[in-house]
Amino acid sequence: MILGPVETASLDLNLLRTFLAVYRSGSFTGAARLLGLSQPTVTTQMRALERQTGRELFERLPRGVAPTSVADELAARIAAPLDELAAVAGPTPPAGARAEPVHLAGPAELLCTTVLPALAPLVAEGVRLRVATGLTDPLLDELRAGRHDLVIATTRPRGRTLHAVPLTDEEFVLVAAPVWAERLGVRQRARDTADGHPAEPGGAEPPGMQARETGRPASQGPADTDPPGTREPEPGRLAAQAPEPLAAQAPEPLAAQAPEPLAAQAPEPFAAQAAEPPAAQAPEAESPAPQAPEVAQGFFDPAVLHGVPLVTYAEDLPIARRYWRHVFGRRLSRTAAVTVPDLRGVLAAVAAGAGFSVLPRYLCQEPLESGALVALLEPEDPPINTGFLVQRPGASDNPDVARVRALLLRAAHGW
Repeated sequence: MILGPVETASLDLNLLRTFLAVYRSGSFTGAARLLGLSQPTVTTQMRALERQTGRELFERLPRGVAPTSVADELAARIAAPLDELAAVAGPTPPAGARAEPVHLAGPAELLCTTVLPALAPLVAEGVRLRVATGLTDPLLDELRAGRHDLVIATTRPRGRTLHAVPLTDEEFVLVAAPVWAERLGVRQRARDTADGHPAEPGGAEPPGMQARETGRPASQGPADTDPPGTREPEPGRLAAQAPEPLAAQAPEPLAAQAPEPLAAQAPEPFAAQAAEPPAAQAPEAESPAPQAPEVAQGFFDPAVLHGVPLVTYAEDLPIARRYWRHVFGRRLSRTAAVTVPDLRGVLAAVAAGAGFSVLPRYLCQEPLESGALVALLEPEDPPINTGFLVQRPGASDNPDVARVRALLLRAAHGW
């Protein structure tokens, strides 16, 4: 124990309140905003508290302050009692008075498509919301400074200055428009007829699609480079397999086609995995079967996407790079054809046929069900990202903050 009971009991209560505000906000400026004080006043009070304790409480940084171990111990001992005292001694709002708006922040796509619809019942009951969007790190800094009441974060905040609970998991899906999926040999499950036969191909040619050389397996074509010593795992499995591999793409029977592998029908050849299934072979069953594309065997080689434009959220491909590493065990080495700093824009571009992308399932679930998008792959272990509901420690003076938080935690079970 760094500070004894006597030392803590002799400390000035106002100084402790200011200390807790600095500890939670991460800066003297943020604490001043929370307390309605000037920044020099907060600085003077912290110097006085450090003189009383004889310990350094905060390390001054270029941006804000970092608590020392002494500050961590002191905050753990005084936070709950000060919060209870503030709840008891705080001003009681007049009967019938409206509560202050709840300031909520998070990713624009999740807020607009999922969170705000879930909060509609509270708004109908009179709860007021002020919603802000942005990236996680700046929003968490603003939460510490008192600008928000709740933040939905894509990563768990570090340290003890904020309280976070898991809210929801988002699964990432590799998707493209039907016209690209058909050219790649991936059948649309949503457009299959009731008797299980695939629907007729749309027949539209993807923008910029040209014939490619198909005389060699995809494994010999351009591929992502694995880091030294990295073993490439087995490729993922396809979202759906056609009963007759690629047969629906050509009107004449397979036996009447040229003897080259079926990969010549796709814009980029798949790496061969095994002999062609008997149902898709020519009548000479005893002769060696030609190599079949991976689609026919239920596998997916990401090299086939080299000729398909990539649409992504940012230039550094954060979501796509993570998907490639997790699912294919390799590094994604390419540039984006289109970047849109809003996943709803990425979704619109991909659905219109601009190319392929990796999107969270909550955002593209309806287009997948309607057939406007096709999942190129459904791996057994898809990449998952956990979102967290974050707030400053202690009870809020605004009762509607607790109502919004409780409803979000309940509603998230169905997301």
